[in-house]
Amino acid sequence: MKFQRGQSIVEFAIILPLFLFLFLGIVYAGFAFSDYLMMSHTARSIAHEASLTTGEDAYQKIVINNTKYAVLKSDLYIWEPDTEAGTNNKYLTVYYDSNQQEVVVVAQATYNTSSSYIARVISSFSKNYGGDSYAAPAINIRYTMYSPAVN
Repeated sequence: MKFQRGQSIVEFAIILPLFLFLFLGIVYAGFAFSDYLMMSHTARSIAHEASLTTGEDAYQKIVINNTKYAVLKSDLYIWEPDTEAGTNNKYLTVYYDSNQQEVVVVAQATYNTSSSYIARVISSFSKNYGGDSYAAPAINIRYTMYSPAVN
């Protein structure tokens, strides 16, 4: 009987770190998915509002209003739309496609390799995307919405 108590403590000591690693992985994946949903919702809102208006100045105001509170929950991604740079910057692009009569919104986020160890590990797998030194964006969302308005 004395040895059985020691055996259960050893089993617990082996299983506990694995269980905690799995649990924290699930929580971190939940934060990453929350970031994806927030970016997707923001891009869709911008596309919807931009399809109802015309002009680059109107698009600029829509981007400022919709990205004001759009903050990522985890430190896995970098997504900082520069509202001062206009509607065409590294993280968020809004334009009107006159051939298709639609507004196109492209939101991209990159891995935050400067402060997140997990992002460094994940981004190391995406290096040399397509055989060159270009690293693919971590999240790439594209929304198109029909706009009868003529720019």
